[in-house]
Amino acid sequence: MLLLLSPLAGCLGGDDEKKPSKVHVVWGADATAGTILHIMAPNSQNTTQSLDEAEFTFDFNETYSEEGDISTFWVDPGNGDPVVEVNAADMSTVTVSYDKHGIYRATLGANDSEGNSGEVEVFLRVEYELHYDNTQSTDNPYPVWFDTSPGSDEASPRRVDLMSNATNPPGWLLQPGGPSTVTWTVRNPADTEEDASTKEIADGGEDQYGWGTNDPLAGGWRMDIDVEGDQITTETFLTIEYEPLETDIPEPPVAE
Repeated sequence: MLLLLSPLAGCLGGDDEKKPSKVHVVWGADATAGTILHIMAPNSQNTTQSLDEAEFTFDFNETYSEEGDISTFWVDPGNGDPVVEVNAADMSTVTVSYDKHGIYRATLGANDSEGNSGEVEVFLRVEYELHYDNTQSTDNPYPVWFDTSPGSDEASPRRVDLMSNATNPPGWLLQPGGPSTVTWTVRNPADTEEDASTKEIADGGEDQYGWGTNDPLAGGWRMDIDVEGDQITTETFLTIEYEPLETDIPEPPVAE
């Protein structure tokens, strides 16, 4: 019985083996890690003034097929957006962009004229920077909102940091100024206070508050800024960072 089953098992195993692709995807890129730059207007709607997405361009120039001519290059960005495809006769680069921080599993592929295809997976790291600038003096600054939820399930942020500057503009002869007492309060997605700090800023003076945490809870956070006394201007910078899980860029192929 064993003598009969052993060859049969070997045959079954051979049928399950995946044949190597005739299309060899060879790729290059300037980077596999990028940063979203987000500038927000200080108002109740948290209006976006500008959003520079993280862009990645992949070069498939050295990709080849053992059987036919390469017909298309494509990239599935791994964030739910449609696959980006180009005609290989027209260009050899494909660009994808991301408007949400996270670690993304992108798939890079190519097809040939004989119906063959090949693909490779590449991990991309997308981090986030926020600039929230309230240059108008006020005694009731709007909260600073930020979302730590990643754009994919591959990984969660490892770190969030913020720095908030407050300035008490100097008074003048007809309208003398006074001190301001400023309280910064950071609240997590459950609306629980994570940290707070209160500082008194003299007329014409400035001060700042910094906060950060590892492995932040996913969801919407906010920082409240409360003012007693003279009006102030504020400027806040925030970063959301990930572990360096991105794929290393391969070395260019050596010319024969």
